[in-house]
Amino acid sequence: MTTPPTATTVPFVGRESEVFRLGAAWGAATRGRPTLVVIAGEAGIGKTRVAAETVRLANDTGGTVLSARCQEAERSLLLQPVLEAIERHAAQLPPDVLRRLAGQRAAALAALVPHVGSVLGPVLTTPASRTVRRHLAQEAVTGFLHALAEHQPVLLVLDDLHNASDATVQLLRAVARSTGTRLLVVATVRTTEGAAVLEALADVANRLDLGPLPPAAVTRLVTEAGWADLAGEVRDRTGGHPLFIVETLRDLAAGGTGVPDSLEAALLGRLRRLGTDTERVLRAASVLGMTVDPATLARLVDLPLQQTATHCEAALSAGLLTAADGGYDFAHDLVREVVYATTPAPARAVHHLRAAELLDHRPEAMAAHAAAVGDWSRAARGWLRAGDEAARRLATADAEALLTQAGEAARRAGHAGLEARAETRLRKLRDSG
Repeated sequence: MTTPPTATTVPFVGRESEVFRLGAAWGAATRGRPTLVVIAGEAGIGKTRVAAETVRLANDTGGTVLSARCQEAERSLLLQPVLEAIERHAAQLPPDVLRRLAGQRAAALAALVPHVGSVLGPVLTTPASRTVRRHLAQEAVTGFLHALAEHQPVLLVLDDLHNASDATVQLLRAVARSTGTRLLVVATVRTTEGAAVLEALADVANRLDLGPLPPAAVTRLVTEAGWADLAGEVRDRTGGHPLFIVETLRDLAAGGTGVPDSLEAALLGRLRRLGTDTERVLRAASVLGMTVDPATLARLVDLPLQQTATHCEAALSAGLLTAADGGYDFAHDLVREVVYATTPAPARAVHHLRAAELLDHRPEAMAAHAAAVGDWSRAARGWLRAGDEAARRLATADAEALLTQAGEAARRAGHAGLEARAETRLRKLRDSG
């Protein structure tokens, strides 16, 4: 190969049966049989790449594709990934079409999706209980998807569903139980962290488990990359793990003298070749999570924004970051995890403390950073605020989880007042239904 391979440029092989099953699910959806397919597997096994084949098929056959990633620390935001997907699509629609798709639940949808609210303007609402409003919110989202599917078959792709809130999981259950809708939902779930999600969807979803690539597929990938003499060694070292194979081929293309001993070794070698300054910035970025906002990162590392962006562009060129809306994402969650895990604990602690200060406007994320360094009082306050926000947005189950976390953090901090506030709000939430 003349350029280093990436997860999206290497030949797509060894997944024929999985792609066939997804194609069948898409065919059923186009005939009015809505389906939920959950692609499950360990990190780096190729779940997102397999899902991308469904996107390609839907685009090639006249479907409408909506997609989003479920982010960590977003339980306080009701149905966030689905609403993000709708928001992006709605921004492309003429106002009259958007109004028609919103239908009778326009008020509820406008309250959930900012662009819909800005286009439709103030919509008359009727006072209702929390339970009724939560039901109307779910109906507004499912109604929009169903109305959209009347015009063209719809594919909704949700990556990293193991990060999803309970409200999002329950919405998918409702979608999977609907009838007569030309809608396919494909979600990826990491098995090591998504046991609860997989169990919650077990009775309504078609589960597609991914394992390592078969030996013949590995041989083909390595041979087509120009390293046929190393095919056996790559098979043995990688165990057919797709991301490890890609990283091995990248390392060889960059002048590596042999097959790396591990995925971690391959990734760290690429990181160190960027130089100590860019490595320092990227290690700080790993503390922020999968998504990297350059402005926040610049403040975290105390560098000018332009200089920080230059470091991010270097990591982008090296394939450690990818471009995303408004910033960057780590190329894979395993990339981020390796960088984070190999960052010295004192440096991580400094970054977590600073991140907690910078992300005070995102209380759930702030709480996670505070908890990472044992600042349980700050964590409790953050989860209290996040729980209140989830309750306000009608994500009741997620609000309960956040308020429970707040109470536990307060107990660890020995802060009786915070613990009492968490328990009081939890009782009030449960009493309100």
